[in-house]
Amino acid sequence: MEETLRKLQLTQLEILKVVDCFCREHHLKYSLYAGSLLGAVRHKGFIPWDDDLDVCMPRSDYNQFIALWEQTNPNGYILQNKENTPAFWQSFSKIRKDHTTFLQEQREAGQYHTGIFLDVFPLDRIPDGGINRRLFKWHCMKYQLLTREFIPPRAGTVVRVGSSLILACTPERRREKVRQNELKKITQYNGQRNLEVAAIETMASLEKTFASDMLDTYTELPFEDGTFMCFSKWDAYLSRKYGDYMQLPLEEERAWKHHPIIIDFTHNYEELSQGRG
Repeated sequence: MEETLRKLQLTQLEILKVVDCFCREHHLKYSLYAGSLLGAVRHKGFIPWDDDLDVCMPRSDYNQFIALWEQTNPNGYILQNKENTPAFWQSFSKIRKDHTTFLQEQREAGQYHTGIFLDVFPLDRIPDGGINRRLFKWHCMKYQLLTREFIPPRAGTVVRVGSSLILACTPERRREKVRQNELKKITQYNGQRNLEVAAIETMASLEKTFASDMLDTYTELPFEDGTFMCFSKWDAYLSRKYGDYMQLPLEEERAWKHHPIIIDFTHNYEELSQGRG
């Protein structure tokens, strides 16, 4: 498994280099993100047991990134999100390498491309406390639900009942329009540079907000055999997200987190299922 994991990481690194070149060419800001940024600081590369690679962007750069990528379509790599792949169920984008497979759930098989990927997360401004913040979280919850279009499997009773009602009251033909309206409400604060920054991919991520100036300046950090963009205030980010981030987790916690069903480095799932692998 260690050999497979390392091969997976190097494939993800290949995707990162493509994204890095693309962003530099088009003057777009990005940062290594979450465990990938932690890996850059603590390990000068991947966390040894990490099986994914994450970057993030301010929402404006994220939107430009998507628009420019879809205009140029870099050969061999696929941009995937809810807008261009309706069956996709996450509120961020992936860049997948063509002719590879990283199948995480059987229900995804044949629904869309399931190649080895890099995640690209947008970051938004979150209003100050009180009713505006509660409304912001409500819009995020509804946006996530209408992106996912199924009830979170581990949700409690209240969330399950509420999610069921929202989906039942929003016909499939209207869901994308309602979802985009929710996104407009979420992103309306992005011009207010004094507000804190948050990632909206999960409700839990909304609880860890970051300083208003986190998106202002960037530096470069070594990661594997290259250097890549990161927040200049990476220490404040990592401290807020992980606490004592230089402390290694318990050995039993050092494991893959995505648990793929199938990994293949030379064939899409469709090619494998048609016997071409």
